[in-house]
Amino acid sequence: MADLPELEQEEKQAEEQTEVQMNAGKSQWNFFLGLLLGVLLTLVFIFVFSGGWFLARWQMSGNGGNASEQGTDVSVLTDPDTLYKLNEVQSLIEQNYLEEVDGKNLESWLFRGIAYGLGDPYADYYSAEEMDSVMAAAKGEYHGIGVVLLDMGTAGGFIVEEVYAGSPAERAGIQVGDVLLGLDQISFEGMDLSEVVSTIKQYQDSFTLHIFRSENESEMDLMVYCTDVEINYVEYKLLEDGVGYLCLSEFTERAVDQFYDAVSDMQDQGMEHLVVDLRDNPGGLLDAVCDILDEILPEGLIVYTEGRSGERSEELADNKRSITCKVAVLVNGKSASASEIFAGAIQDYEIGPVIGTKTYGKGIVQARFMLSDGSSFKMTTQTYYTPKGQNIHGNGITPDIVIESEKVSEGASDKTDGGAETEKRGNPATDPVLKKAIEVLTQK
Repeated sequence: MADLPELEQEEKQAEEQTEVQMNAGKSQWNFFLGLLLGVLLTLVFIFVFSGGWFLARWQMSGNGGNASEQGTDVSVLTDPDTLYKLNEVQSLIEQNYLEEVDGKNLESWLFRGIAYGLGDPYADYYSAEEMDSVMAAAKGEYHGIGVVLLDMGTAGGFIVEEVYAGSPAERAGIQVGDVLLGLDQISFEGMDLSEVVSTIKQYQDSFTLHIFRSENESEMDLMVYCTDVEINYVEYKLLEDGVGYLCLSEFTERAVDQFYDAVSDMQDQGMEHLVVDLRDNPGGLLDAVCDILDEILPEGLIVYTEGRSGERSEELADNKRSITCKVAVLVNGKSASASEIFAGAIQDYEIGPVIGTKTYGKGIVQARFMLSDGSSFKMTTQTYYTPKGQNIHGNGITPDIVIESEKVSEGASDKTDGGAETEKRGNPATDPVLKKAIEVLTQK
């Protein structure tokens, strides 16, 4: 069964939420019932992980085997005492709660309470409506304006963390660091992130977006068109000495095709070596990273996973090898999950050097199980290992060549809207990690 995303990102994060609810952040709980756990929980925050530092596997149905054999007893969820208590709470709400109750919202938070009760930071529940957005994100396209939003709660509203290249947001002049205040006559004050996303997506044409720009500490209005947005996960170019540079931001279904197209184009231009930049790549789909590695690795093991009972599942390369040149991989502390599978396989097969700083260290797989009404439940099900048996979880991948600083050359740095200095990547004159990769690949 093909893997599909969750909409990622633990930290990119932790998974933030975009317009397609792909990302992560913290959102305050207004009213939460973890009733099926046998207790009434009142929590301040819930971590909604959807897109950052993740590895996803898709399953339509199934279970984890016999509970008593695996040391798990979740029968409390349907225990008569639990159901009786749930009925008690329902009666109390019906008789005493001051405000109107949204039944669908209650149901969603009920199942999210179960996910939270597992103690698994990646476990989550998605309603059928939310799954529609997730499925669209899996294909790299969705209806919106083309930004990634981070909910800062009371600390600062809804901040633009990323603007997709060529998107309506970019054309309208929206910048990273802008704070969204509202649109047309609607204020975002008091909304949570999902409400903001839904409000934006309901527009089929243009609207006026009210923002605050910290750069000049002023509010401004921008005209934005809400359209179907295609996400570009790959940026590439052929550098001197036949070195192809390819930056991959996330492993998705669409990213696989974009990767192939980029490599094919650079091969037509005379590419002799390839640099794959996975810095800040939070991961993605197991199928996606394996499909790409299948074009690079010789016949053999790509990665293997083990579940709680020790059952082993292997992903194999069949020696397609449309990419036979040396491949260098650039990584840093925000390269996670599927990125670490990629780097680990390249390292184990000695296809080329891994360069940069130690990776994040997320070596576990989440499966998303479809439920009967079109909703889904996601949880951690497996640990994965590199071809030579490296356990990445909590350890990360140590580069063959460690370059601690990614700071650009003096005078060549960029500033983000928040004022933080960033390295200017993709240019060997200003990117020391890329420069080192080129030196290693082209040395005689």
